[in-house]
Amino acid sequence: MLGAKDLLRDGLQGILLHRMRSLLSATGILFGVGAVIGILSIGEGARREQEMLISQLGILNFQVRESYPEEEDLKAEIWRISQGLSSRDVSALRETLPDIVGVGGMKSLRIREVIPRPRQPVQVLGAEPAWLSTTALRRLQGRGLSTLDEEKTASVCLIGTKAARSLFGGEPPLHQWIRLSNVWVRVVGVFEDPASRTSATLDGVDIDDRSMSIILPLSTALKRFDPPEMEPELSEIQVSVQRIEQVTGHTLLTQGLLTRLHREQEDYTMVVPLRLLQQSREQQRIFNLVMGLIAGISLLVGGIGIMNIMLASVMERTREIGIRLAVGATPRDIRLLFLTEAALISLTGGLLGVLAGFAISAAVAAATGWSTAVSPSAVLLATLISTMEGVLFGFVPARQASRLPPALTIRAV
Repeated sequence: MLGAKDLLRDGLQGILLHRMRSLLSATGILFGVGAVIGILSIGEGARREQEMLISQLGILNFQVRESYPEEEDLKAEIWRISQGLSSRDVSALRETLPDIVGVGGMKSLRIREVIPRPRQPVQVLGAEPAWLSTTALRRLQGRGLSTLDEEKTASVCLIGTKAARSLFGGEPPLHQWIRLSNVWVRVVGVFEDPASRTSATLDGVDIDDRSMSIILPLSTALKRFDPPEMEPELSEIQVSVQRIEQVTGHTLLTQGLLTRLHREQEDYTMVVPLRLLQQSREQQRIFNLVMGLIAGISLLVGGIGIMNIMLASVMERTREIGIRLAVGATPRDIRLLFLTEAALISLTGGLLGVLAGFAISAAVAAATGWSTAVSPSAVLLATLISTMEGVLFGFVPARQASRLPPALTIRAV
């Protein structure tokens, strides 16, 4: 009986003696594994991208954002009943919601003129300290906005790193003055958005690039800038809770309270990052399943190719089988030999397919700008599947080789 070492040696010899046939057998597996890894890398990149965007909003946070219809008549009708998000809503939520970390309001301003003139558009926000404390911004220089700034309607601001470059070029932005329409504000702090990315959209929700922002105290934004007609006092209210299990309950409490305060008018929308994360993961599971099944068809075709070529190989190698039987090999040895060859061919195709998958992933990222990522689990899964496929589809040829009639093999010798 042949040992494992002998089987591997003879299997490799069989592959090397029939290089072209072995290469053709491995090609189907190569393309199948490459397709699996390439597709899963696109899905993995999309998953990481979405989860990073969601993390900007904060899993323990949820947002209430103003949302009026675009039709002027319908907007006017709703406005007569409810004037949208306001400081009253913030106060009511602070008093009503139990065990919260904080509630803060934010106002997005439309500024006609910014001096120095920015090289790229910047967004101007007014925000309470409570809103800033629950937003993933990292301060690099200076200080943040304080409660005292809010009380005094101070002419100060924070500025993002990208906005600073757009306004001041290479000059240090700290303590510089900026004119917003007719209001002058002084830069007291510089911050960086952890993601440092351009604006993106996730499931219809805008994820702004805060590093392109100028942030004022909310009181300064509300008292020193005239809002356009029929525009709510606040653009967003952010609520931060202590534990992840509080998110769903506090979301329902917030919705119920605002429904009463706004007289059942749908002039706001709720953004719950935890819910977005759950939806994103569910969508990703479905995507991976569907794409995996499609790529699995390629692996199936490759496996059938191995079986067909191995069946042809059995008939070509009848003389070799007869010689092995004549020198003492058993039908079991013959079966294991052909199974080993099929597994080695499939494994070789799988390893080459892994390299092809990395190449596909890099090519897609370079050509489209999409984020791709090859996960170790995808590589391991594809390699295991390819090896198992060689064993499964090599079983029929191996069994046929072991069952060749002795008379036929003796005649071939």
